[in-house]
Amino acid sequence: MAVTAVGKVGSKGELFPPKEVRRVSGLKPGDKVLYIASKDKIISIKVEDFFKLYKRKTFAKLTTKEFEEMTEEVLKI
Repeated sequence: MAVTAVGKVGSKGELFPPKEVRRVSGLKPGDKVLYIASKDKIISIKVEDFFKLYKRKTFAKLTTKEFEEMTEEVLKI
């Protein structure tokens, strides 16, 4: 579900996304956000904490050799 909303920029340059945007994107206080900016446009992407990602259960198991073979295939090395 996509949401369109208007937020504010604070006096110190802080960006304040509206509540609905935070809810839909899952943003919580302390979360990190990646900003990609160009003239008149800012894209923000929630960045997952590396340690949280590391603790997630794995869904695939690969050997180092399998990973290298897949990487070579994708990169056409």
